[in-house]
Amino acid sequence: MKKNMHNLVFLLCLVLFFGAFDTGVAYFGEEVWPYDRNDYEATRVAHPEEVWDRVFFGNSAVISAYRENLSEAGYVNLGMDYAVVRDLWELLDEGYLKVGSELVVGLNLFALYDDLPTNPSYIWHRGRLEPYVYFHRDKLLRIAEGIQKLRDGQTIRYRGKGIDSGMMTDEELAEKVASYEENYFCLPIDDFQENIEALDKIADWCEDHGVRMRVLWMPFNPDVERPELLLDLMQIVNDWCAQRGITVGDYSDQFERSCFLDVGHLNDEVGAARFTEVIDPWLLG
Repeated sequence: MKKNMHNLVFLLCLVLFFGAFDTGVAYFGEEVWPYDRNDYEATRVAHPEEVWDRVFFGNSAVISAYRENLSEAGYVNLGMDYAVVRDLWELLDEGYLKVGSELVVGLNLFALYDDLPTNPSYIWHRGRLEPYVYFHRDKLLRIAEGIQKLRDGQTIRYRGKGIDSGMMTDEELAEKVASYEENYFCLPIDDFQENIEALDKIADWCEDHGVRMRVLWMPFNPDVERPELLLDLMQIVNDWCAQRGITVGDYSDQFERSCFLDVGHLNDEVGAARFTEVIDPWLLG
């Protein structure tokens, strides 16, 4: 009996030790070491408030397009690499995102694609009982490598949210379009159903929390013919928005080639400022 009690106490101490260790590593990884934050973490650091009153969600197209510092609308740019609509639902459902009054969902073909590879380090992908150390094992390995670099006198560049600069040549753009046509523009509409259904859950959440939800179609390079798949998706979502009474802003065809890096990312030199200027009245409306 006494031996069993000792074993139980030992196991309890072991659990408490690993729990404390895991919490300490989580604090170090999120607070002390700023060099390897994903786009959600970088946004959270830039906006530490618990509730964001106005949020502009989307994938990297939103990162490159909307400039908070040039806008008078006061939206948090929650653009994230490889983000899809389902990510937004998980953020809301699991409490990682609290919106005060306004939510704009920036859409393009990739934000609706169910099988788009994601960033596995986004916190909502972590299992409820999954230890931080295991979930962020790749990140912690990079931290260890970074510490060694600092010890060796090397400089580590802070990783912020990506900004797209320049404009692809005609040849580069044609190569990118050919890749999209082979891998994405030919997909069946069934490969987008989960994210379309997630829009309905988000709309319900917004109604329950007194948040106005709007949808915005992100810019598409005018030198590239818009694929039938994208047009079909736009029609499906627009019809759904009409049924739900959700306002849609279509900015997919309002910017010239000089604003774009590639097919759907605006560049920093021209496109981002133009987009922010054009969209601000709509955001404030």
